[in-house]
Amino acid sequence: MKIFSVYMAKRFFKPFGYGLGLFAILLFLGTVFDRMSSLVKSPASLNVILEYLWLEVPYWAIRTIPMATLLATLVAMTGFVQSGEALAAQAAGFRLRDFWKPLLWCSLAVALLSFAAQETLLPFCYRRSQHLWNEKIRPGWEWQKYLNLAMITEPGQFVQAKVYFPKEWRMEGVILERVGAEGITRQIEAETGNFDSAPMRWVLFNGVDRTFQDGKVAEKRFEKLVSDLKATPRDLIPRTRSPEELSLFELKAYAPKVKHLGVSPREYMVAAHSKVSYPFTNVVICALGIPVALRLRRAVKILSFSVALGTSFLFLWFIEVGRALGVSGRLPPSLAAWTANIVFGFLAAYLIRRYDV
Repeated sequence: MKIFSVYMAKRFFKPFGYGLGLFAILLFLGTVFDRMSSLVKSPASLNVILEYLWLEVPYWAIRTIPMATLLATLVAMTGFVQSGEALAAQAAGFRLRDFWKPLLWCSLAVALLSFAAQETLLPFCYRRSQHLWNEKIRPGWEWQKYLNLAMITEPGQFVQAKVYFPKEWRMEGVILERVGAEGITRQIEAETGNFDSAPMRWVLFNGVDRTFQDGKVAEKRFEKLVSDLKATPRDLIPRTRSPEELSLFELKAYAPKVKHLGVSPREYMVAAHSKVSYPFTNVVICALGIPVALRLRRAVKILSFSVALGTSFLFLWFIEVGRALGVSGRLPPSLAAWTANIVFGFLAAYLIRRYDV
C-alpha cells in the first residue's frame, strides 16, 4: 500500500508543479501588463523594477496553488483510469477510494506548505515589493494631496488633518493629540501647519492649545506654535498596511490599532481567518476534483485544464464574495472566510457519495 501511495503522489506532484508554474505566470503577466504604463513612466532604475517584479512572484504563486492542486487531481485520476491501471488495480483487490486517498494526503501536505509560505515568505516579499512601488517606482510624493489624514505618529501621539499636501510640507485643519493612560491629556487644533526642516518640527498657525487635567480644561489661543510633532512629511504619507504583508499573528495585533484610529478592523479580522482557511482550500478542491475526474475519465488533458481553470475561478469568486460580506459586516469574519470551503466541501461530499467513489 505504501508503494501505491508513493506512486499516486508522483502522479500528483508532476502536474502540480507544471500547473503552479503555468497559472502563476499567466496571472503574473496579467499584472505586469496592467501596470505597464506606470512601470514605463517610472523614474526607478531597471534593477529596481526587476526586483519589484521578482518579489511579486511569491504572491501570485501562493494565490494559484489551489488551481494547481485541482489540475493535479484531475490529471492524476484521469491518467490513472485511461492507462488501464485503475482497472488492473481493482482486479487485484483495490477499492476505488484507495486510488484517491493518497491524493488527499498530498493536498494536505500542499496546504501545510502553503500556510508556511504565506506566514514567512509572502509577508517579507510583499512588504518589500510594496516599499519599492511606493518609494521608488510610483512614489507617494506624486500625489498632490491627501484628504482626511489620520495617523499614530508615535506611542501616545495622534495627528489628523483635513487636507495634507506632502509636496508642499503643509496641512490644513490640523488636530494634534497626546493620549495618556487616562485619555487625552493635550489637544491642539490649528488652521494650518507647515514643516520646518531646521528644528525638524511642525509649526502650527492660528489655533487653540487645550490641556486636560483633573477633569478640567485649560485653553490658550495662539497664532504660531512649534509643536512636538517630529514626523517628517514623508512619514505622514498614508500607507495602509495590506493583509498580504502581515502574518496571522501580526494581523491579530494590527486590527485593534486600526480600530483605535476610528477605522473598521473587519477587513483585517476577515483576513486573519482567511490566513487559515485559504491553505485548506487545497484539500477541499482536491476532494471536489476526485468525482469530477472520474466523470472525465476519458477526457483529453486540455479539457482537464479547462475544468480546473473554470472551477478554480468559481471557487475564488466565492472566496471574494465571502470576504466582501465579511468586510461589510453582513457575515461574521470567521464564517466569511470559510464560506467557500464550506459550500464546496459539502458539494464534494455529495458528489463522492452520489457516484459511490
